[in-house]
Amino acid sequence: MMNFADAFVRERCTLCGRCFQECPVMHLPLKRAKREMERLLKGEMTSDVLQRCTSCHSCNILCPEKANPMGLILERWHRMYEEEGMPARALYFTPHHVPNFRTYVLERLPEDEKALVKRWDDDSPCAEIMYPGCNVITAPYLTMSGIFDGVAIRGSLDLCCGEMYYRTGHFGQLRAVAQKLTAHFKKMGVKRMLIPCTAGRNLFTNILPRYGAEFDFQVDHVLPWIYQRLRSGELGVVRPLEMTVTIHDSCHGKAFGDQYMDIPRKILELLGATVREQEYIRDTKLCCGIGGGFSHPSSYHPLRITLAATRALRSSHKPGADAVAVYCAGCLQQLSVGQLINPLRNIPIYHLLELVQMAIGEEPKRRIRRRAMTLLAGVIRNQFPKVLSRRRYRAIDLDRIERFRKP
Repeated sequence: MMNFADAFVRERCTLCGRCFQECPVMHLPLKRAKREMERLLKGEMTSDVLQRCTSCHSCNILCPEKANPMGLILERWHRMYEEEGMPARALYFTPHHVPNFRTYVLERLPEDEKALVKRWDDDSPCAEIMYPGCNVITAPYLTMSGIFDGVAIRGSLDLCCGEMYYRTGHFGQLRAVAQKLTAHFKKMGVKRMLIPCTAGRNLFTNILPRYGAEFDFQVDHVLPWIYQRLRSGELGVVRPLEMTVTIHDSCHGKAFGDQYMDIPRKILELLGATVREQEYIRDTKLCCGIGGGFSHPSSYHPLRITLAATRALRSSHKPGADAVAVYCAGCLQQLSVGQLINPLRNIPIYHLLELVQMAIGEEPKRRIRRRAMTLLAGVIRNQFPKVLSRRRYRAIDLDRIERFRKP
């Protein structure tokens, strides 16, 4: 297990090059990997790492000395951002800018999902909540299940956990998020938070506290909660899944180790599915594609994101399974957008919540294809016209920005 938020430790680095040689994205020859680290240490632009890194944090696990090279990469991106600002195309993927790729989706949700999102935007006192996170807020149909009967779901896009700020090295915005969320959940009196997003769990437990957050509540992920309910019989399997499934792990699952990443595999076993593993799993899992936009030189360039998603889809197809299972709604959406661009890689992609619904006798809504089409249309309409723009910006002021338009 490792902490995504750990800073680079220079005195531990031996320049062995293993971090970039075994990186699932770059696979650099050893001599070149060593040279890349030397350049990073000198503060120079690199040929590969600062350009192609997807901020998946595998390098921190691969490093035999636990020097945390990802911390150095993020620091370099942070410095580049402070010196150069960001190109205009990045605004569409900036969490607190309006419009962005999530607000575009919210304005076009079906009425039943709009009603859910409106109900969730509630800051009245509540000791135990499920915080949906931005990705589930743009796919609220995933919660339309008896699994969540009696669960108080509370959250909005205004309460973004800041994961995209962290993985791009935008530390100032991350500190502002930490301050905002601390005040919000303290006012609500939250004592326990259930969360369906691995990224969100990592932010709340490991990263935001390092940027000033002071949370005094317990944070539990939905997967162990569901696993225990399946084991106890509270959620009864009435239609076993007689299918083979390959798992696309969350990048943030790496922060919690094999014991955590075993859980989706154990859940699928209880559901009656057979798991076929991909080449890149667990500690070396490829990002779903959005990571192709995280490097400062990329700054959410649509071509970089498309190439990263294509790489992930290629990995998911190799085992020849009947379906891909994800446990991140963001991965579900990004991989599904990737399939629109790569129509030959059309293996069904399910969120694990949908597979649980199927096994306990429910019919999941399965709205992902239309949602992916909406996401892609938003990028074409709002980001493409700015791809060649030379305009740049720096910080998004979280204190002055207007609240998101409600659906």
